[in-house]
Amino acid sequence: MRQFNSLPLSVTRAYSTRLNSFDSVYEDVSISYRRKSSSTKCSAKSSLSESNADETGRRFIGKELEALYARCTSWEWKGYKINYVIEGDGRGPALLLVHGFGASLGHWRRNIRVLAERYTVYAIDLLGFGASDKPTNFNYTMEVWAELLLDFSRDVIQAPTVLIGNSVGSLACLIAGSEAPQNLVRGIVLLNCAGGMNNKAIVDDWRIKLITPLLWFIDFLLNQRKIASALFERLKTRENLMNVLSAVYSNKASVDDELIEVC
Repeated sequence: MRQFNSLPLSVTRAYSTRLNSFDSVYEDVSISYRRKSSSTKCSAKSSLSESNADETGRRFIGKELEALYARCTSWEWKGYKINYVIEGDGRGPALLLVHGFGASLGHWRRNIRVLAERYTVYAIDLLGFGASDKPTNFNYTMEVWAELLLDFSRDVIQAPTVLIGNSVGSLACLIAGSEAPQNLVRGIVLLNCAGGMNNKAIVDDWRIKLITPLLWFIDFLLNQRKIASALFERLKTRENLMNVLSAVYSNKASVDDELIEVC
């Protein structure tokens, strides 16, 4: 495995962490977000969008996002349907946009059109997100997502690819880059790169060691389906999503109803 020596030690140590407590929580999330349509096209009426409708059932999808969804297609990976979109004339270098945790390819809606003027742009819904399949009782790991990205680059893009990831997507790109055969990954762009999906990934930090018993207790609670389901139902409301996104976005104008739809 090739190492990226210029990266912080915490990132290179954390990049292979497995998603311990996340697995049980994700099973409940997957059930709540399971798509109702079996079409191979990504519909703007996916259950992901329906889950973010307000109390009157209204949804907030603009024409640009709706058109992006309409252009989506799917690719089968290990028996699972993976949703993606391609933009550009096919002549420029290939870019693969990878969303972060809880998001989907719609998160790149304002970037795809601009980048497609010079590049061939692919955006993907990782397994378990967006309009891609969301298998339950599945061992979701960063390594699985990295393998998905490499296979997609080899089988669909079929050209040296620049991987561009946000948050957890960055970490998946980083792992994919370290595992990629020669000439498959042309470059990597990390945006707000996550340090790991596990709160105990950085084991040499004395602060983490000090609160490790508390973290294990949280893991235990999240492994209880009823508790995880209740927590998810409470957190997924539009108001909570708006508050969380407002706290992390420096440009508050970007936190609009359409952003809530793709998260």
